Amino acid sequence: MQESEIIRTLFPGKSFPEDDCYFLSPDTLVTTDSLVEGTHFLHEWSSPTQIAEKLIEVNVSDIAASGGKPRLCFLNLGLSLFSKEEKWVKEFTKSFLKRLKEYKMDLVGGDTFYSQTTHLTLTVFGKTKQPWFRSGGKEGDFLYLTGSVGNSELGLQILNKTKTGKGASAKPALAKHLSPKSRVPLVSHLQKFEIHACMDLTDGIIQDSRRMALASKGKLEIDMDLLPIDKFARENLSWDEVLSSGEELELLFLSPNLLPSKIGGVPVTRIGRFLPAKKNKKKKVVEFSLNGSVYEPQKLGFLHFQS
Repeated sequence: MQESEIIRTLFPGKSFPEDDCYFLSPDTLVTTDSLVEGTHFLHEWSSPTQIAEKLIEVNVSDIAASGGKPRLCFLNLGLSLFSKEEKWVKEFTKSFLKRLKEYKMDLVGGDTFYSQTTHLTLTVFGKTKQPWFRSGGKEGDFLYLTGSVGNSELGLQILNKTKTGKGASAKPALAKHLSPKSRVPLVSHLQKFEIHACMDLTDGIIQDSRRMALASKGKLEIDMDLLPIDKFARENLSWDEVLSSGEELELLFLSPNLLPSKIGGVPVTRIGRFLPAKKNKKKKVVEFSLNGSVYEPQKLGFLHFQS
């Protein structure tokens, strides 16, 4: 079974949860995410510092994508024979607490247990004045993407040795995969504009754009010629690899406003538009175009449960 099928079995007869955060009215957001050795990282690639930082970032990114700021968290530590060693624990803890301080978050509880592989879970509570959901797309909305896309996939392939890269040219790609940063600092700047729908890019544009389109009950048209891609990534990745690059932690959002190319110092690029269901004559959820022609991706990207 695939991830979506498994989740649906937990909600028989109920609406499928469309967002990574749960909104507790009037102003609270809740999210949880895990990093598991062998699925999300390898110890030979990632230091305790990088793992601690990434665990926080993937969680607070969900809060940011819902228009909030993180406030407190619970940490579950499943430690293996390798990660329960004092040196590993001390480095992880030091980095974890430092990053919490940067976000002004409080650690208020959790659990520790032995695991055959390192298994880390964080649950984060955040606050928002006006939540963003994936389901708010409206006619006339433009599709925007923060930062750039592709570096995380390139970094993974360099680590896997399926792509070569070293020195200054490879550094952004490796940093993006091993130590991605959320767009929490951008939230207060984006709230000055009209945002109808938002999500963070974690499973790649192919999968995530589809989720947004389905939640908003419409269609997304994406012009690949407009995608912001770093030069080194564009030279070393195929289009399908760029479109399926996950764990970017960039924000993908819909707004009726013509936005500036930089907001809060972060590049913001208009990459497409949203069409409501009534105007989606082809009944296609997402349509990619390249050089004026329809482009059909041949892969979905990373799947948590491979067929």
